[in-house]
Formats: sequence, C-alpha cells, structure tokens
Amino acid sequence: MAILIIHLLEFLAFLAGLFYYFKNKSRPTYYLVWFLGITVFFEIFGWYVVLISNGPLYFLKDTVFDSNYWSSNIYSIISYLFYINYFKWYLSSKNSIHILNRVSVVFLAVSILEILFSKGFFVKFMPISNILGTLLVFLSIAFYYLELLKSDHILQVHKSLPFYVSVGALIFHLCTTPLFLYSAYYSNSIDPGFVSLYRQVIFGTNYLLYSIYIAGFLICLRKKDPYFLKKNF
Repeated sequence: MAILIIHLLEFLAFLAGLFYYFKNKSRPTYYLVWFLGITVFFEIFGWYVVLISNGPLYFLKDTVFDSNYWSSNIYSIISYLFYINYFKWYLSSKNSIHILNRVSVVFLAVSILEILFSKGFFVKFMPISNILGTLLVFLSIAFYYLELLKSDHILQVHKSLPFYVSVGALIFHLCTTPLFLYSAYYSNSIDPGFVSLYRQVIFGTNYLLYSIYIAGFLICLRKKDPYFLKKNF
C-alpha cells in the first residue's frame, strides 16, 4: 500500500509539473517536468521483477536481472546529474556555473568507471556514485542559496519554484544516501531490522519530496517566479 501511495504522488507531481509548465513556460521547468516523467517511467519499469517470480519473465530468475538494482543505479546517475545542473539555470556567477559543469563531467566519468569495474552494479546501490552525487547536489544547492542570500529574490522565495525543489532534494538525499550505502543488507534473511528502517525512511522521504514538489507547483502556479520575470529562459 505504501509503495502505491508513493507512485501516486510521483505521478501527481509529474501532472502538477506539466500543468505548471503550460502556465509558466521556462527551460528549467521543462527539464524538471521531463525528469519527473523519467522518474515515473523508471518506477513503473522497476516492477518487472514481479514478472520474474510468477510471470513471463521467469527466464530471468537467478540472473543478474533478478533484481532491479541495475535500473535504479542508472536512474540515480540521471537524477544526480539533473539536480547538479538544474540549479545552474538560476545562477548568475560564471565561476559557479563553470565549477558545476566540470564536476558534472567528473561525476559522469566516475559513475561509468564504477559501473565497469565494480561488482555491485547488479546487487546494490553504487556507493561511490551515491556519495559523490549527493555531495555535488549539496554543492549545487549551496551555490543557489548563496546567490539567493545576496539578491532581492530572498524576499520572494515563497514564489520561487527552485526553492521548493531545493528543499525537497536536500531532505531526500540527506536521509536516503546513508541507507543506500548499506543496500546490500536489504534482505529479511540478513537483517530484518534494517529492512524495516529502510522501508520507513524511503516512504517518509519520498512522501515529503513529492508532496513538497506538488505544493511548490501549486503555490507558484499563480505567482510569477521572480527569476522568470528577470531572465530570458
């Protein structure tokens, strides 16, 4: 039941984003909506494992595709790259933008190397990519907050969609990354206590993340984003 609630919230966030985009078109929102759509796709695709136990995909049983960690790892890379680059649209500092461009390339290279040389791609979340990706997302949001504090946008932050995106992203990555590092223990036969904690945290953080996104879209729907007014997106 909990997982269905999360999937419903993800889909509602995508629909809310789509509706917001048609009312307030901008390039950052365009990519945000695409990202939410990709998120919904990967969540639905991940259910293919159900068809392995008692379904047409039985031939994948006891293969590397017996779990969906591999697709989750691919999605994680896309997710980190999106968040790192999303906040660039709201930066005016060329130095900060240049740094984020460089670290995006470094992150992608490290992730590809970890996929090629790590034995955990199919059995757990990739630790190096998750740690590095989380740190770079925090860096991107930190650049955004620093510029926000130095500008008059801080007075209208409640009208600004990227602020809601940053709050949701911070909560989600701060709470889930430590659990992802121990994802190899996600088995009732290994550690039932960890499984229970994992499920509760994942449900809670996803609930907050997509609730914040939906709230952000609805709150900003009738208010012109101050960035949107001043930049030609």
